[in-house]
Amino acid sequence: MKVPATKPYLIRAVYEWCIDNELTAYISVDFDRNTLVPEEYVRDGEITLDISPLAACDLLIDNEVVQFTARFNGISRRISIPIGAIKAIFSKEINQGLFFSPEIEENAPRTFKNEDTNCLGSTSNNYLAHEDRGDRVHLKIVR
Repeated sequence: MKVPATKPYLIRAVYEWCIDNELTAYISVDFDRNTLVPEEYVRDGEITLDISPLAACDLLIDNEVVQFTARFNGISRRISIPIGAIKAIFSKEINQGLFFSPEIEENAPRTFKNEDTNCLGSTSNNYLAHEDRGDRVHLKIVR
């Protein structure tokens, strides 16, 4: 079973926190070929957008994409942003929120090196303590 990423859930949570506290929610976005935003407002490969209810109409934040309609110089534009392109969500007034680390190959499956499976060897419970293995993945054999 593939577990969904936590990022879209965190984005929705910070958005709700902004709304509940009457703050203006903004997102910072890395512009790429999958991002549909007014390109004339992109600066240095990045755009910051107001997604508060007054600025964003029909806002949808699902597990894959953020979509809404917004006006730019009086012209209604459809915005579509992949979740992976969102760098931050924060309140304009107090500059608090979440800033995300850059995502590398978000959808690529994780491959394990031979050394990663060494922890499956013959230990008493087939598990090595986190301190002993560093930051590697830990697996336990269940029979």
